[in-house]
Amino acid sequence: MKKDKPNTIRRMLVFRLLMLPMVVLLLICATIVFYLTTYSRDQVKNDLMRTARDHRNLIDHFFTEKNATLRFITTSNNLESISDPAFLNRLFKSLQAESKAFVDLGVIDEQGNHMAYAGPYDLAGKNYADTPWFQEVKEKGSYISDEFLGFRNIPHFIIVVKQTEADKTWYLRATIDTYFFNDLVENIRIGKTGEAYIVNDRGVFQTRQRSGGRLMEDDPDFGFYAMADDNGASFSAGGRFNRQYIYSAVPLKHKNWTLVVRQASTDAFAPLALSALVSFLIILGGGTAVAVTGYIMASNMANRLRVSDVEKREMSTQLIIAGKLAEVGEMSTGIAHEINNPLQIMKAELAMIEVLFIDLDPLLDQGGREIMVQVKDSTDQIGIQITRCATITQGLLNFARKTDHELSPIKIQTLLPQIVQMVDHRARIEDIRIVQEIDPDLPEIMSDANQLQQVFLNLLNNSIHALEKRPQAEIRIKAMGNEDHLIIAFSDNGCGFSRAAMEKAFLPFFTTKPVGIGTGLGLSTVYGIIKGLGGEVTLTSKLNQGSTFLIHLPFTFNEENLDTA
Repeated sequence: MKKDKPNTIRRMLVFRLLMLPMVVLLLICATIVFYLTTYSRDQVKNDLMRTARDHRNLIDHFFTEKNATLRFITTSNNLESISDPAFLNRLFKSLQAESKAFVDLGVIDEQGNHMAYAGPYDLAGKNYADTPWFQEVKEKGSYISDEFLGFRNIPHFIIVVKQTEADKTWYLRATIDTYFFNDLVENIRIGKTGEAYIVNDRGVFQTRQRSGGRLMEDDPDFGFYAMADDNGASFSAGGRFNRQYIYSAVPLKHKNWTLVVRQASTDAFAPLALSALVSFLIILGGGTAVAVTGYIMASNMANRLRVSDVEKREMSTQLIIAGKLAEVGEMSTGIAHEINNPLQIMKAELAMIEVLFIDLDPLLDQGGREIMVQVKDSTDQIGIQITRCATITQGLLNFARKTDHELSPIKIQTLLPQIVQMVDHRARIEDIRIVQEIDPDLPEIMSDANQLQQVFLNLLNNSIHALEKRPQAEIRIKAMGNEDHLIIAFSDNGCGFSRAAMEKAFLPFFTTKPVGIGTGLGLSTVYGIIKGLGGEVTLTSKLNQGSTFLIHLPFTFNEENLDTA
C-alpha cells in the first residue's frame, strides 16, 4: 500500500460521508434562518405598528377631550359672562386644576380682537384677523393649529372653537402646554432606541425628536412616511447619521399630523441577532462535532482498510508459503525414496564389511590390527552419517505425507510441565527463565501425545537457541482455551526473525542458525504435525525483540479438521 493511500481513503470518506449531509444541513439551516428572519422582521414591524396605533388613539383622545372641554365652556356660558376678565380667570384656574395641559385661555370676537385673556402673556387687545388659524376656525368651527411662534415668539399650538350666539359670533382659544404635550407624545419606551414624535403634512416637527430633531425643524426623513394612509405604514429606512431604523407612521384623526414611532434596527433585531448567533454557534458546534466524529470514523475505516490490506498481503504470503510447502512436500517424497534406496544398500554393505572385519581379525598380525582399527573407525563414521541421512529423509517423509495418529486424551496442564522439565537443565545452564501460565481448568484434548511432545520440544529448543548470551532471557508459555480450541503460545525475547525470514520460517531446510548447526527441518516438522492434527500454527516476530509461536488445536480431533490441500 502506498504511504498516502490511507490519507486518500480518509479524504474520500470524509468528502462522501460528510459533504452531502453538511450541504443538506446548511441548506436546511439557511432556509430556517431565512424564514425566521422574515417572520421576525414582520413581527417587529407589526409590534411597532400596534404600538403606534395605540399611541395614536391616546393622542386622538387627548385632542377630543380638550376640544370637548372648550365646546362645553362655549355652550355653557354666554359672551357677556365669559368676556368678564375675573370670570375668565376663575374659569382658567378651574381648567388648570383639572389638567395642566392648558397654558392660557382667551375670548376673541368675530373681528379677531382679543376681548379677554387669562394667562401669563400680555395678549389682551391683540388682533388675529389675518392669522391662518383664525381663517381656518371661521370656516371649520373648530381648529387645532400647527406649532407657531405668534405674538409671544415661543413655539406653541392652540385649540380654537367657534360659538354663534344670536347675531354674534365669538371664539374661545386655548393654548396647549408644549412640554406637557411633548411628554404625552414621548411617553413611549421601545427597547433602548425607540421614540415617538409628530410631524405635520409639510414634514415639520410638531414635537421634539429625542434623538436630535428640534421643535419646528424640518424632518430629514419625512420623505419616507409622507404617503402613510389612514391605516399607517411600516418600513425600514435610513435615519439621521445614516443609521438604519424601522418606522411605523400613522395619521392622527383630528389633525393633518403624522405620529411616527421608530426604533434602530440593531436594537429592534437584537433578540433575533442573539438567537441567530446562538443558532450559528449551535450549528457550528454541531457541525464541528459531526465533522470530528466523521473524521474519526473515516480514520477508523481507513485504518481498518489498511489493516485489512496488511492481512490480505499476509494471507497472500501464507498462501504462497503453503503452495511452496506443498510443492516441497511432493518433491521431498520422491527425493526421500530415491535417497533411501542407496542408503539401504550402503547400510547392507557396511554390515557385510563389519562381519568381514570380525573374520579377518584372527588372521592379522599386530600391525595389521592397528590398520584395521583405523579402517573400523572410518566405517563407524560412515554408519553415523548413513543414520543421519536416514533421519533427514524420515523427517521429509513425515512432513510430506499424512501419518497415522495414536490418539488419546491428553491433559495439557500435565504434558507441558513434563516437556519443560526435559529442557529445564539446559535452560538453567544458559541462564534462561521459563515462565508457565497454564489454565488449570483446561479440558482434555484428543490428540497424539508423542507428536505434540516433538512439537513442543522443537519450539523450546528454538527459543533456547535464540536466547543464547542475551540478558534477562525468558521463555513464556501460555495455555488457555476458548469454545472449540486449545491455544498455546510460546514466546521469547530472543533475537527474533526478520520479515523476510518469517515468510520462509516453515519451509524445509530453511534455518537462521550457523552452518553445520541444525537441519532446517524443525519448524517445518512442527508445521506438518500441527496441520496433521487439525490445528494451526502462526509466527509473529520482531527482529532483536523476540518471537511468539501461536498454536490452535481443536479439543476434539476430527478428520474434517485436516488440511487436505
